[in-house]
Amino acid sequence: MDEARHEMHGDPEAMRSFAERVAWPDAVADVAVPPAATPCPAGMLACAGFTAADLAATLSLGQFLDETRDDIATLKAAAAVAAADYDATDEAGARAVLGYVIAQD
Repeated sequence: MDEARHEMHGDPEAMRSFAERVAWPDAVADVAVPPAATPCPAGMLACAGFTAADLAATLSLGQFLDETRDDIATLKAAAAVAAADYDATDEAGARAVLGYVIAQD
């Protein structure tokens, strides 16, 4: 059996510290969808293609940022839960050992 299955070494304080530091950067602004496409000046041939590509890229970037914001919140919550779970498991293990030692006396 893998050694990791027998015991775990973790630092709940480091987990909590990580959870506190993870945050959505203030500098990231919401992506605004560009207004409806305007007619291309002077009949520029590639204008419609560029306009469509710009709109598609803007929408994709907005979706990516929304998902990233959600993922950061999930990661932050998972780190906090892991720290609490680690502490609870560690405490339960200590109580079990203490109960065994007291029962042997």
